[in-house]
Amino acid sequence: MKNSDAFYHSMTAEEQGKSPQQAHSPSSLNQLLKKHLAQHWQALWLTGEIFEIYRSPAGHQYFTLKDSSASIKCVMFRQKQSVCLQKGQKITVLAQVTLYEARGDLQLNVLRAMDAGVGDWEAQLAQLKQKLEAQGLFAAEHKKNLPEWPANLAIITSKNGAALHDVLDIIRKRNPLIEVTLYPTQVQGPTAPGQIIEQLLLADQNQHDVILLTRGGGSKEDLWAFNDEFLARTIHQLNTPLLSAVGHETDESITDYVADVSCITPSAAAQLLAGDFLQKKQQLKHQQKLIQYLSKNRLQSAQQQIDVMQQQLQQHHPKNALRRQQQALHQSTKALAHLIDNKKQSAQLASQRSEQALTHALPSLEHVQMRLAQKKTKLQWLCEQQLNRAQHQFRHQVSQLNDHSPINILSRGYSITRNEQAQNITSSQQLKKGETVETIFYSGRIRAKIVERLDD
Repeated sequence: MKNSDAFYHSMTAEEQGKSPQQAHSPSSLNQLLKKHLAQHWQALWLTGEIFEIYRSPAGHQYFTLKDSSASIKCVMFRQKQSVCLQKGQKITVLAQVTLYEARGDLQLNVLRAMDAGVGDWEAQLAQLKQKLEAQGLFAAEHKKNLPEWPANLAIITSKNGAALHDVLDIIRKRNPLIEVTLYPTQVQGPTAPGQIIEQLLLADQNQHDVILLTRGGGSKEDLWAFNDEFLARTIHQLNTPLLSAVGHETDESITDYVADVSCITPSAAAQLLAGDFLQKKQQLKHQQKLIQYLSKNRLQSAQQQIDVMQQQLQQHHPKNALRRQQQALHQSTKALAHLIDNKKQSAQLASQRSEQALTHALPSLEHVQMRLAQKKTKLQWLCEQQLNRAQHQFRHQVSQLNDHSPINILSRGYSITRNEQAQNITSSQQLKKGETVETIFYSGRIRAKIVERLDD
């Protein structure tokens, strides 16, 4: 190995990797990449949200900076610390892009960090939580009670997850009578909420006693599928009680708030559902003996009551009671028939009276027709009178209009003279010698030129 390392160091960077004999080792390649990053990348500013963070005993901080779709590992050495970093915090950092040679991981060497407020994911979670709480999805009155001893359990989780193994192991040990149906689904990633919703609706349709929605612990990103709004609304509308157990004790999710019951871990949920089977078995045996004792006493008491009733039955034979009932029925039948006859006669009499009153109330049709004919004749006379007055007034107005008409005046020998601008001439002062005028007669018109003004 030492000879191999010496061989690599004896070659230049340009020679390595050009042939199988000059192949890179992981160490040499990582050194080359780290050197390349240092030469070609200057310090840059970056904003993101802290997802995972670890503080070493020496005081250095290692964390993951993330946005909605990507993440990158970061390290901030104790000497560079300017703010106290926390999970879910949004920060802006000045960092150098570098490579951690031992693992070949790309990371940021943080030179300076500034607080940028609450992280986007934390803000989204707080906003969604506040919205759903205001709409009543977390309200206690909407919570359904879990059955004390469920016989049919639906589990919605990953079929390969550790949570499923833990839950099944506890249920088999503590209550093997519970029938378990698995509805496998993804429990992380962008498609997980849709699959979980689909399996929830299917399990609710199959009418289980209770539904367990669970998964093991993980990073906040891994558990983010359980903070989906549509998933929360689906859980709120389920008819089947739902128990949510997502992550570890420190983890929280929207499904825990909207579920009917929530547990801190999948194991705790399994223990709650299974109960103490052995203790319940002893209680059932005790109750069985108690029921047998009470049944025996009840049977003896019932036998005594039967003996007393038989004696009373012999003393009071049913034929006598039947005869009394037949007589009472006959009397009731006669009374009912008499009452029906009276009602019928009263109804007939009332009908006759109503018919007579209706006949008297009807008006005389001939009288109405005669009055209508009189009104029609009067109306025609009034219309003729109005028409005659209108015609007379029209003829009078036409006569007046003819008397004042200019044409009628011209017929008596008068004429109208106009200048070239079509203005009526009323005085010789309006005209000049040589000017052309137009004269209009009753019949026809002429155009003339002024030869002389006699008023000069």
